[in-house]
Amino acid sequence: MLRQAIKVKVKTAVWSMVLKYLFPLILLFGLFFTVVFMLLIMADQLTGKKENFTESGQANVSQEVLRHRATVEKFTKEYGISQYTGLILAMMMQESGGHGNDPMQASESYCGAVGCITDVDLSIKQGTKYFAQQLKKAKGDLKTAIQSYNFGGGFIDYVNQNGGHYTKDLAISFSKKQYQKLANTGFYHCIRPESVPVNACYGDIGYVDAVLKYYDFTSPVSGKGKWTFPIEGAVDVTSGFGSRKWDDESKENHKGLDFGCINHVTPIYAARQGRVVYSQFHKNKSGAPGYGNLVILQHGKGLYSGYAHLSETSVRKGQAIKEGQQIGVCGSTGHSTGPHLHFEVKTSEWGGHLNPKSVLGL
Repeated sequence: MLRQAIKVKVKTAVWSMVLKYLFPLILLFGLFFTVVFMLLIMADQLTGKKENFTESGQANVSQEVLRHRATVEKFTKEYGISQYTGLILAMMMQESGGHGNDPMQASESYCGAVGCITDVDLSIKQGTKYFAQQLKKAKGDLKTAIQSYNFGGGFIDYVNQNGGHYTKDLAISFSKKQYQKLANTGFYHCIRPESVPVNACYGDIGYVDAVLKYYDFTSPVSGKGKWTFPIEGAVDVTSGFGSRKWDDESKENHKGLDFGCINHVTPIYAARQGRVVYSQFHKNKSGAPGYGNLVILQHGKGLYSGYAHLSETSVRKGQAIKEGQQIGVCGSTGHSTGPHLHFEVKTSEWGGHLNPKSVLGL
């Protein structure tokens, strides 16, 4: 009995010490590691949007783009720019929405002509290689390198001659300079919205803003193809987004998607709920035909859609519009060669054009 009583007292004493000293110590260590873990998460969140874009920045790229992520990672690693994998994905989103055999639209930098790349891996490899070259030439000036992907390497030389750092004004003046060279040949014609400065028709002066838009995690553009199709019955895109070449060998930066329509009675619908900010016949500042009958809807801060060349419109400025509501009829007004809808998605009323495929799920 005595031995049993001693065992009970020992066990009681041991548990008393555990409860008094060991458990509080365990709780203290647990609290310490929890605090450290939370601080690390906060630090990661605070540093996730720095200008160097080491974060992958894929909140607003489509699934079509994301399926190429492994290939992009492979080539960014090969060319020593792994930290810019997210940026390459954003550029692909702007160039093609991840569609086609040349999703980086890299043919011109590869062979000097549009359409020579027909292999997806080669497109991503060449696009990544070309951007890495531009980044090195620009001595790490990221925005200069991004804009030169659109303008060509001559833009970097121009920037270096005029202060050494990218500005939107330099992009505009370079565009004007290059356009004038092409205009003198007689094979390059300027078609621009009112917001684009006169003769700034070479390349896309808003390319930097358009690409970096995909790093803005608060942007409403989800890239998941949730918008309503803007034209009844249309399936095929008759002219894509980005650079295109005419029969006379002249080039144009096409800022939207064209959908053909059979006649002038095909309904045109609002692709998303919004408010009308423009509904009238559009001409360029020179008085030349522009978009013709044009409707522009605002869908929220920094998001607009445009519907051009309509034969007639059925909405007025300031009117609230529901998604899928008819806003006009397909036509061929303004600078147009036949009945079609020119559809745009952009970050401002007249600029910051995005590839509409990203919201239509094409």
